Amino acid sequence: MIKFFRKIRQKMLTDLPDGKAGNKFSKYLIYAIGEIVLVIIGILIALQINNWNINQSNINESSEFVNRLKAEITSNIGFTNEEIKRKENQKRSSLAILKMFNKDITKLSSRTFDSLVNICMANGNMEFKNGTLSEGLNTGKVALIKSDSLKSLLYGLPSLVEEVRIGEKYFNDDLNEYFYPFIYEHISFRQMDAVHSNYAEQIGPSKFSNHNNLNVLNILKFESLIDNIFYNSNIQIDNYLKLKNELENLYELIQEHN
Repeated sequence: MIKFFRKIRQKMLTDLPDGKAGNKFSKYLIYAIGEIVLVIIGILIALQINNWNINQSNINESSEFVNRLKAEITSNIGFTNEEIKRKENQKRSSLAILKMFNKDITKLSSRTFDSLVNICMANGNMEFKNGTLSEGLNTGKVALIKSDSLKSLLYGLPSLVEEVRIGEKYFNDDLNEYFYPFIYEHISFRQMDAVHSNYAEQIGPSKFSNHNNLNVLNILKFESLIDNIFYNSNIQIDNYLKLKNELENLYELIQEHN
């Protein structure tokens, strides 16, 4: 391209008529202007090529990032589903115990009750991977994504996860500070383990074999504690469902993006 323009410029110089005043100066002026034009054209072409390379690099980097993000979101959908199942189980178990308060404890199964209490005791936090998303937010890779809808959901995801974590902390703190101390004081875990665990023969019978775990059904505080577990389980299920819905929306937008 540059050679083509240079040939045209040289032809224009040689085609100028001779013998006129200032003709030599005109030739050099045209030559200089032509040289400047060629340099400018070269710079513009170089900039265009460089911009194309940068744009292509950004496209490749964005595509690679989105693919990793897709895998991360798929894993997190699975983790959320698992946690919803655990909380649903906790919700059902706490509700079953609440219904026992209205029944004659002599007609209730201690083994069933012990199993329900054991499920209600479960705490912990949902597993959630955010390495790829954090990388994208910190390095600006999220900004390279062309879809505004996808970017908007990605920017808002951390606050939604934080909302879930706050709910988990409240649930776990309630168990640790109130439920566990009460249970350790009023429930015989040795009796429970002698019935439910694989170490019954090693553990042996409790010294307090006359203790009936079902007696806690006559204590108001236990009813309130179980009610809290039922209530908090419902709150967390709603939080997890909201997060799951957002993750599934992200997955669909990524599918469209690809």
